[in-house]
Amino acid sequence: MREKAAINIKRYAFTLAEVLITLGIIGVVAAMTMPALIANYKEKEVITKAKKDYSLLMQAFSLAQADSGTLNDYSTLFLAGSTSDDVAKELSKYITGGYLCLSNSNEKLCQDLKYRILYSSYKNKYGSVNPPAIILPDNGVLFVSLSSYKCVPTATSGVLVDSNGDIIYNSDGSASMWYDTRNNCGSIVIDVNGAKNPNKFGYDAFGIEVFPDRVGKSQWNVYGADSLYSILSGGKLKYNNVKKD
Repeated sequence: MREKAAINIKRYAFTLAEVLITLGIIGVVAAMTMPALIANYKEKEVITKAKKDYSLLMQAFSLAQADSGTLNDYSTLFLAGSTSDDVAKELSKYITGGYLCLSNSNEKLCQDLKYRILYSSYKNKYGSVNPPAIILPDNGVLFVSLSSYKCVPTATSGVLVDSNGDIIYNSDGSASMWYDTRNNCGSIVIDVNGAKNPNKFGYDAFGIEVFPDRVGKSQWNVYGADSLYSILSGGKLKYNNVKKD
């Protein structure tokens, strides 16, 4: 009787060194991709909130116009009073669940709404916000300001600055000037997360102007309005990546 031939079975396994190398490679790949994934997630979260807060603002304008019988007239709220506090009071009536902070409020909740925001274009230059403001139900904030033009066409001028926010000078040493006619009723800054960082115009904060016939961009491209209208039309956020000092 023929004996069965012995069958040699070889078993393969990873050595400890191979396992450690594989884990190391996975760790490196994760370290390279996770920051980008987290940043994308945060941007999507900001975009969602910005769209929601802008929608609440525009709904408030629509309700105010309906009450006054002046459809498509955005001057209604801004001509309702003589101060920014007056305008904020009127606007807050049309935002359900909004919390009003007036400029003279001593509440800590309102005092915390005084902070700097990095401009979206100028490098390492900041704007500042402060009440009057309306804290939204999702903790976003609307900062309200009444323009000195008060919806009336007014000749105005100012000093020209370059992309860094520095004054442009003529060959004779005098400052270059711009001249324009403006009829702003006021301005509103939308900050989707209040005083929390990163506090960058164009990223988590957006400044827009209110005119008699529309809501739109400021004459300066530093308040992030380009970024806001980009995401409202399905685009991406636009902001500078200069780190805050």
